[in-house]
This record gives sequence, structure tokens and C-alpha cells, in this order.
Amino acid sequence: MIEIKNLSHQYPNAQVPALRGVSLEIGEGETLGLLGPNGAGKTTLMSLLAGLQPGQSGQITFDGVPFARLSKKQRHQISLVPQDFAFYPLLSVWDNLKFFAALYDVKDKAHLQQLLEETGLEAHRNKLAKHLSGGLKRRLNFAVGLINRPRLIFLDEITVGIDPESRRFILESVAELGRRGVTVIYTSHYLQEIELLCKNLVLLNHGRMIYQGGVQDILQQNGRSGLSVQTQPPLSDEHVAVLNGKREANGAVRIETQTAEPVWVFLQEKGYAVTACQFGFASLESFYLDFLRNQAEVTC
Repeated sequence: MIEIKNLSHQYPNAQVPALRGVSLEIGEGETLGLLGPNGAGKTTLMSLLAGLQPGQSGQITFDGVPFARLSKKQRHQISLVPQDFAFYPLLSVWDNLKFFAALYDVKDKAHLQQLLEETGLEAHRNKLAKHLSGGLKRRLNFAVGLINRPRLIFLDEITVGIDPESRRFILESVAELGRRGVTVIYTSHYLQEIELLCKNLVLLNHGRMIYQGGVQDILQQNGRSGLSVQTQPPLSDEHVAVLNGKREANGAVRIETQTAEPVWVFLQEKGYAVTACQFGFASLESFYLDFLRNQAEVTC
């Protein structure tokens, strides 16, 4: 569906590029997580892919057509739900839906009614958007993004600051989009959401693409992610240093090794009992925290 070749972008007066030679392919019906620290280039990449600003270098194609040459109909197959609320606070819920429907030439009022019901906004249809709770505003933002029945949708931090019920509703709705074959590009600082929803992941750092592949693959890459162990008694600082390990937040010690046998031998010789162990990472969050820690050490 989307092919990106050597995409670079630098803002005026910026000392370094926001994106540096990013190339990747996003398939039809894929749910892709976009991950990276602040300033990594995620927002820039999403805005370029959504057509909100022109690219400077490289190429983006949608169904084989360069983005700049997309027809109005093709552009209307793409939607973006931003972190900031993208509706009019002084319009009612229903009037907001009708307004954005007119922009997309959507005349199907039954579709808008269905969106109201599916997002739990029917009881609030005549309420001004500014009077909605934070969770209901997120639902309205999400509903607006679905008006054009998109084939491709960008979801940028759409669960920030909402109640658990609305968060669960939005996550279930995103999963349903994937089941219906909609291509979803998803960013979130809640890494459990990416792990739950996304089969594949792109990791950006300093404008470069560091990783593209399966979420489970990155958790299970033995040679690079090492071994996490928990012992009884807990490993002493001296033995952590001997193993060149690092303590994790959950009490485990991560050891960079491609094979467990030397570690087991050492632990047995020192009288430790292994209570838990895992090659790879227990969660995307543990991988990401380890990645950020390593990046900080490189920077220092």
C-alpha cells in the first residue's frame, strides 16, 4: 500500500534533519506501531505520510502512485486522528460530524448515526463538544477520523489522558479496524497498547529507522537482547559486575550473552538458585527502556 524510499526532511532553521533516509513498506491491512523517543521523527513521518506537508527528499507512493499525484478520491481514503482535538468545540457533536462529512462529500446520515452509536456518543449528540468529558472528546476525535471510511488511518497518541472505559473502547475499536482490513499506523507512549494491537513495529531514533519487523521478533532476538535472570538470593553487586549485567526495574538482572550455559555454571558455582529466566524481553516496555538506557550511555 505505502512505499517509502530514502525519505529525509529538515525544518527551516533546524540544525539537524528530522528524518534521515527512511525507507520502508507498509502492507495493506497491516497494523504498524511507530515507536521512538521524543524528537525521533515520529510526528514528522506521520505528517508526511498523511499529506499534511510536502516531502523534501525521497519518495512516498500510495498504491504505486506518488503522493503528490494522488487524486481527491485517493486522498479521501486516508485519515489522521491526532493527539490534539481536531473538532470544533463550539459545535455540537452531531454538527461536528455533519461538518466533516461535508468536507469528504459523505452524504450518508445513516453512517454518521452509526458512528454516534458505535462510539457511545448518541446520548451527547446535541451537546457542545467543549462540554464533553476528556474521554468523550477522544471518542469524538476518533469518530471524526472514521467519517470517510478510510483504508489507511494514522492514530497519534489517541488514548492520552482518558478514563479506563474510554481507553478500552478505543483499543477495541482499533483492533476491529485491523480485523476489517484497514491499514493502521499507531503511536503511543503506552507500550502495552502497541504490543497488544500491532504485529509489526518501526523504531525511530534521531530521525533514522533503527528497526522494522515483528514485535515478537524484537522481544525474542537472543543474540542482541541477552538473558534476564532472577535468583535466590538476589545477585550481589560484585557478581552482577562479573557477569557484565544490569539490574532491571523488576529485580531481574539482564546479561548480554548469546548462550545461557556459562551463566548457569557461574550461578551454580556461586550458590545461586535461578527462580526466573528469559531470553529476549518480557515485554516491549522492558525492551524499550533497555534501548533508551543504551542510547543514553552512547550519548554520554
